[in-house]
Amino acid sequence: MKQFHLKTLAARARDKSARLMLAPAVALLCSPAFAALPTMPTPGQAIGGGAVASGDWLGAMGAWFKAGVTILGLVLAALGFIYVVMGALGKWRAYSMGRAEIADLKEYFIMAAVLGVFLVIMVTYSLQILT
Repeated sequence: MKQFHLKTLAARARDKSARLMLAPAVALLCSPAFAALPTMPTPGQAIGGGAVASGDWLGAMGAWFKAGVTILGLVLAALGFIYVVMGALGKWRAYSMGRAEIADLKEYFIMAAVLGVFLVIMVTYSLQILT
């Protein structure tokens, strides 16, 4: 049979009383909060150009799709401009090292300008179609 000391009994009693006093605080802190969640605003107009009504989830999805396509088009246009500038710098480096002629450099810059204008026209056209 085990022998219990007075100190261990006092420690156990203190431990149990601390847990019992902590229980109501834990129960209050763990209760769910029933706050009203804010409604998520739509990012603009629907695909047809009309306003999205409150509770119209299909119109909201169309507006989010329209915003996503708009951002994707702008990102792709920016990447196109970055590639054109990188290629122009590479062509300039080849010209300055003597590996390319001035005609190659002019040809590249003309094509870069045509591609830049084409990118802007295509992104503008796609944005106009969605509105």
